[in-house]
Amino acid sequence: MYLHSRVSAIILILPLVLVLASLTIYPFLNMVYMSFHNYDLAKGGDPKFIGLGNYLAIFKDRLAISSVEFTAILVVIALPLEMLFGMGIAWLFRNLIVGERFMRSLVLLPMMVPAVVAGIAWKMLFNYNFGPLNYFLSLFGISNISWLGDPNFARLGIIIVDLWQWTPFVFLVLYSGLQSMPAELVEAARVDGASSWAVIRYVELPILAPLIGTVLIIRLIDLLKLFDIIYMITWGGPGSATHSFSYYIYKVGLSYGWDVGYASALSIVLLIVVVFLVNLLMRVLRLRALLEL
Repeated sequence: MYLHSRVSAIILILPLVLVLASLTIYPFLNMVYMSFHNYDLAKGGDPKFIGLGNYLAIFKDRLAISSVEFTAILVVIALPLEMLFGMGIAWLFRNLIVGERFMRSLVLLPMMVPAVVAGIAWKMLFNYNFGPLNYFLSLFGISNISWLGDPNFARLGIIIVDLWQWTPFVFLVLYSGLQSMPAELVEAARVDGASSWAVIRYVELPILAPLIGTVLIIRLIDLLKLFDIIYMITWGGPGSATHSFSYYIYKVGLSYGWDVGYASALSIVLLIVVVFLVNLLMRVLRLRALLEL
């Protein structure tokens, strides 16, 4: 009877396993296979095995190195700012008495906007001649800024858009954590004479640490594979200033080129970097938690 039930369960779940394998496992293994081959659809022909040739070519590719640089800038600048702004807004809204629901919905609005709509809207805001952003700056005597034409301002613009769109996510998670925090601990700390900063540092932050770590990991992964707003706003320009690594993979494999082999190698490198950084961050957070114990 037990064996019959087990066989029946395997038969029922087998179609789902096959679908999962065909949609995820097989494409991944095929990508790994192609990364060791020279296979350019624009040139035609069969894949030619070249070993580590595609991987070695990455270190000589100026555009690949530039995309790594911009992706690193996003992680180093956007991630800490999102965490700081999100935590700050969460603590600010926790003490709101009037209009808390309305303000919370207003803050979460950017996260609900589709990337396509957000990209078009920000592209209009960054317009050199007619953009509201330059008009607002002109009121303070600041001349028009070429947001999408200057490499430095284009990078700054992408960072601003990412902050605008994903700081609400950090706020939402941490605000939920603050709302579910045991009030007895906070009240006990205040009765013992702890200041507001001491309560945040020694009571609330340790309790929120797991949530903060989770948000850090999620946003780190998202920034490492950022694509949508770059595609919609700058197309990686001007030049290659706003090429993220994900956008460069798209450009090599599907847009300006059809080099499947090289794009596969770039994708594997991105996957390795994501796995390494996520594991490193998890180890750091776990080590810090152990030290605090």
